[in-house]
Amino acid sequence: MEKSNSPVSVPCGIAAAVCSVFLAAVTLCFFRAPLFLLLPAAAGLFLLLRQISQVHNRRLFVCNAVFSLLLAISFIAGNKANLQSGQTMSSFLHNDLLPLAALGAVFFICFSCMSDFIGRHPVHLCRKRRRLSPGKMWLASTLVLFFSWIPCLFVFYPGNISGDSVACIACALGKVPLSNQQPLLYILLIRPVLQFAFAIGRDINFGAALFLTLQTAVMAVVIGYFFCWLTQKGAAPWIQILCMAYFVLNPVFSIYAVTMWKDILFSAFTLLYLLQLYNILQSGGEKLQSLGYLVGFVLLNILLCFLRNNGYYLVFVTLVILAVLYRKYWKRVLPAFLAVLILVPVIQGPGYKAANVAASPFAESVGIPLQQIGYTVANDGAVTVEQKAFLNQILPLDTMKKSYRPYIVNPIKFNSAFNNNFLESHKGEFIKVWAQMLRPNWKKYVKAYLMETVGYWHIGTANWIALYGAVDPEMCRMVGIVQPDAGSFAWSRGAVKNSLDCLQKQIPVLSLILSIGFLFWAVLYAAFQMIIQKRRKKLLLLVPLLLLWLTLMVATPTFCEFRYMFAFSIAFPLVVLLSFPVEQREKMNSPRHLKTE
Repeated sequence: MEKSNSPVSVPCGIAAAVCSVFLAAVTLCFFRAPLFLLLPAAAGLFLLLRQISQVHNRRLFVCNAVFSLLLAISFIAGNKANLQSGQTMSSFLHNDLLPLAALGAVFFICFSCMSDFIGRHPVHLCRKRRRLSPGKMWLASTLVLFFSWIPCLFVFYPGNISGDSVACIACALGKVPLSNQQPLLYILLIRPVLQFAFAIGRDINFGAALFLTLQTAVMAVVIGYFFCWLTQKGAAPWIQILCMAYFVLNPVFSIYAVTMWKDILFSAFTLLYLLQLYNILQSGGEKLQSLGYLVGFVLLNILLCFLRNNGYYLVFVTLVILAVLYRKYWKRVLPAFLAVLILVPVIQGPGYKAANVAASPFAESVGIPLQQIGYTVANDGAVTVEQKAFLNQILPLDTMKKSYRPYIVNPIKFNSAFNNNFLESHKGEFIKVWAQMLRPNWKKYVKAYLMETVGYWHIGTANWIALYGAVDPEMCRMVGIVQPDAGSFAWSRGAVKNSLDCLQKQIPVLSLILSIGFLFWAVLYAAFQMIIQKRRKKLLLLVPLLLLWLTLMVATPTFCEFRYMFAFSIAFPLVVLLSFPVEQREKMNSPRHLKTE
């Protein structure tokens, strides 16, 4: 970064000191922090102000100004969304301009200095420093990860089972008709494992535990490849050690590895997808000329589409961008990409219908509109007689008013009086009524939307993260799963739970890795760093993650569900690395840089 060595004048220094004290005071008041931190915070801001006064990079300042303003707005709006439902957003324009300006200024100072630091400390890659071959590193990392996570299965035998898990098991056992509400591929992965358990004379508990053992192994293999990939690129050992510590010491990975959720495998393969995108971009698209690589990449795209129902949207946009970037290879790329984009909806539409696989209910994709209508009804908003008549056929308005909960749509869509068949046959009319109610109730719509999505963009919002064992014994017994008494594992179960709770609630800085809002803003900050460093093509690496976030902002059923964005957690070390510029060196002791990205 360009710097100036000109001294700061005394009046400017005094002004900076006063500004630092003022910004620190407003910021500490906003976050309700102890006032004894005022002087240290002001001193830190003063030093950072002096630092950025020596930086002359317009792109850096513009990008950080935009990012800081957006982040400041998220904190202000997040506080509003956490207020009582009777509050409105109108006070935002009157009472919050001062904290908004102060937060924006503080964030701008801090992130500008961080960007300057990042720009001056590139990641050095050198392929000649390998101590282990990529293959051996892959094997070693896989084993370390697997044996770090698998003990959690013994502690919570037969694994962590939720209501969604029971639904998958019931479909896999044939107790209920097949449905794509839980991705069909995940159910089909469970079925043969359970059948094998029965074939050798074991019970459903053993079958579930065996499946979760295999899931843990797959997760370890996929994330283990990340370390193989780092070795191939020539990353320093200390980088790999830090990444390994993240995956081994973070309790969420050991708990999620043995949890029967579709999100786990999807998130792991999302990391693999990002690594393959990096290889393609680094090769200038030449990787796509290799038939073997192209086939593997296409299969990975298909896998993401079938492991989660919103996977198609991630793949669609990513493949379109790739096709535009490397259109010179269109003869090979276009047919392969079109095959994915056409084949998947054909199978999931007419194909599933012909196989009597029920589609995912329409209510699953309109959770936010249902919440906005529910909030409007619950707060006596403007609803015409015709609109009331239509909504009454979906759910009686008195029932909707009583059932509405600000942060989750399930009490409405899973209400016993909810007429799902009527909604399925009147999808267009429902969207029309929702749109007609928007204008007279737009403030209520905004408030309902913010409350339903707050956990995905507000760093201060938290919710439960993991489950421990079979959380609903009565529902689990419906498919034959019975969790044994804790016995000698009672202490271990409490220790695992306490470790995650402690990390989330009691460790101030490290707890951010369990915040959905923080993980989102970390990805967005990495995107801004790429723009500052003129690595715009590399932005494609973050597109799948940002698209995943966008699908949740459109159709999330609850305000803060960590597992829905578990891919952000798995990809976090990669995101941090992508924030830094990269310099490729022939030898570590050589000052000559062969390549700068």
